[in-house]
Amino acid sequence: MRIKSYKLLIIVILFLAAFFRFYGINWDNNQHLHPDERFLTMVGNAILWPQDLFEYFNTSQSPLNPHNRGFGFFVYGTFPLFLTKFVADILSKSDYNNLTIVGRQLSAGFDLGTVLLVFLIARGLISRSKLLKPTSFKFSLLGKEYSIKSLDLFPLLSMLFYAVSALPIQLSHYFAVDTYLTFFTALTFFLLIKIVLHISIYDYKVFIFSSLLGISLGLAAASKITALIILPIIGLCYIFLLLKERKLLHIFTCGFIFSLSLYISFRITQPYAFISGNVLNPLPNPKLIENWKQLRSFDDPNAWFPPGVQWITTRPYIFPIKNFVFWGMGLPIGLLTLTAFLWYNLIFFNKLKNWRKSIRSASSGLILKKIEVSKSLQCDCDFLFFAALFFVDYVFLYQGAQFVKAMRYFILIYPFITVVTALFTTKIFSALHDKYKLSARILSLLTFAFIILILIYPFSFVSIYARNNSRIDASNWIYQNIPPGSVVSSEHWDDGLPLSLDNKSSGLFYKTVEFPLYNPDSLEKWKDMTQRLQEVNYIFLSSNRLYGSIMTVPSRYPITNRYYTDLFNGTLGFEKIAEFTSRPNLPLPFIRLCLTPPFSRYGIVAYKSQNCPLSGISFVDDYADESFTVYDHPKVIIFKKIKPVDYFSLIYLDRSSP
Repeated sequence: MRIKSYKLLIIVILFLAAFFRFYGINWDNNQHLHPDERFLTMVGNAILWPQDLFEYFNTSQSPLNPHNRGFGFFVYGTFPLFLTKFVADILSKSDYNNLTIVGRQLSAGFDLGTVLLVFLIARGLISRSKLLKPTSFKFSLLGKEYSIKSLDLFPLLSMLFYAVSALPIQLSHYFAVDTYLTFFTALTFFLLIKIVLHISIYDYKVFIFSSLLGISLGLAAASKITALIILPIIGLCYIFLLLKERKLLHIFTCGFIFSLSLYISFRITQPYAFISGNVLNPLPNPKLIENWKQLRSFDDPNAWFPPGVQWITTRPYIFPIKNFVFWGMGLPIGLLTLTAFLWYNLIFFNKLKNWRKSIRSASSGLILKKIEVSKSLQCDCDFLFFAALFFVDYVFLYQGAQFVKAMRYFILIYPFITVVTALFTTKIFSALHDKYKLSARILSLLTFAFIILILIYPFSFVSIYARNNSRIDASNWIYQNIPPGSVVSSEHWDDGLPLSLDNKSSGLFYKTVEFPLYNPDSLEKWKDMTQRLQEVNYIFLSSNRLYGSIMTVPSRYPITNRYYTDLFNGTLGFEKIAEFTSRPNLPLPFIRLCLTPPFSRYGIVAYKSQNCPLSGISFVDDYADESFTVYDHPKVIIFKKIKPVDYFSLIYLDRSSP
């Protein structure tokens, strides 16, 4: 393929990625429906720029420190916050609404940068790799034949797979820290490739790139401290260089420069992680440490932290795999990725045996003297590919075993797993091409069908940003159909309805009664709840946040579980009068198809009524990880009271009650 045509393909994929990430960026019409965004926006509005550098680094006095501006609990990285405020101030868009939009645009921009980095990582890995046999594919397009080598196809597929993955697309629409974390982690790995494979240890550039490596990881850690999880990979790469080059002083110097750059970079971009502004004093800020400890305490099934209820019955590894395959990547890429992951891990373990044999023959000193070891490692240029795979392995094994298994906690592995998947896919294409001698026309048809297949889900997913958020549609319906003065419910720990729209405010039209359903079941709770139920005329479920988690632990919430069951089957005296969904949808004429995954987590609600009001193919993701749906496309259900029910008597005095 000619250079111009190849560059054109790169640009097309980048434009596709940009469309997915920037389309519908104001998806909630300034309603601030993402709680993390709301918090960061409030902090961004509250903090002020210091007068000088001394005040900037003064942890106890700086007005840029959230702890000094009324936010005693702040566990986010400060670099994304500071950058967003800086850009918003320059653009004169630092008010409450515009700050969020600027934050989302920067988030999308950084993830678009990750798309390009994935391409560069794949190209850097394959330049000296033995994992992929050179093959030339011929395609037919508009009567012309084009050819592309497998070594060129692999980087294109890598960036395409990341560009169309649903979770990065979704996180690009949020003013949060995840896309920054992913970008700088990917950049860190790209710089590792440059150091290990493309720069001689005797070249002064190795010290420059070691410095850049430290700066990149420092920015990643200043976005989210979990970025430091890549440190073992960096350590392995320096050990690899030591085994290959056997120059301890050079490697030590590179490591020192990297460590110093990491510290300075982190110190500048997250200055309040330290107790004082003295650069020579590395003692951590005890307030931040306490914040992290408090956050860690939520990662416990026995702690009463309502958002944690959803994780109590989730199975290690199985739950994140299901969410990754069905929703994070989306079918069919999800299945392809899972297959590639398992396949290359088998190869990886075989490689480990070979490396182990080589190293076992070496002496036990820090400087290995066996020339055979050096030659073995120097010839094996696939080390970094398997280092990337190893990173995916241990991040998944660690995070998948934790109590909290939120999808976004796995975003770090997406750039690397898409590279693995692209290599696997390229090898499949090569095997088919070599075995069946496919003609240019057949290969073009197969490629076209494959691309169409993998684009179905991302285009379906991004459709949620083409419509009103379901909470906005529900709020409009409420103002039009529910009489003013009605008593309506809201559930604690969730956004109440209706939202304030067009100078209409819920407080002016309705009286709202909050349902404290996360509270532990007790006699007092249900006496209070019965009184509240008798008072309300309408029950609003703003999302599945409460019933989607409480109904998975009936042993902990036996009465609340029954409450939701009775609400949905009509025993409670309420009937459903409206439902609002905004699921991923591919609009097609004359078709109305609901695709529901073969699993669900909360009983009767799962199958009671899965209405798909939109024509075309709808992906029912109601049972995905809560955070995947409750912000930008929650399912809203409205019930109306049709008869009064003394629920306390029903559940405690009825002999048939459990």
